[in-house]
Amino acid sequence: MYVKVNADKCSGCRECEFVCSTYHFNVSNPNRSGIRIEKKGLTDDIPHVCTHGKDCNFECIDACKFDAMKKKDGIVYVDYDKCVGCGACERACPINAVWIFEKKAYKCDLCQGEPRCVKVCSQGALEIGGA
Repeated sequence: MYVKVNADKCSGCRECEFVCSTYHFNVSNPNRSGIRIEKKGLTDDIPHVCTHGKDCNFECIDACKFDAMKKKDGIVYVDYDKCVGCGACERACPINAVWIFEKKAYKCDLCQGEPRCVKVCSQGALEIGGA
């Protein structure tokens, strides 16, 4: 399972970023979200979100020397107790789906199997993709 993106439908509202950070950290802060909207122009908005191995070879896990990037039941997540924010995972990710903010890595963890971003996306730019 992963969050499938249709960038052509993204309006750039960033509601997905806010629901993610609120769900995980009880703060409304897009920098602490597991999904990131990249503004490419006035009308071009590109969501970046981890595909949990669909579009990569788990380079973030291999790059992490602190054992902070983990995979369980097909879901890649960050162990925040071990993450030091070195940025190796961010540099290794081929789809730009990991980023560092305040010395911690952030990425999608699929909200325990119920991605909140998919539920709030009114434009249909995000949907659940199969394995």
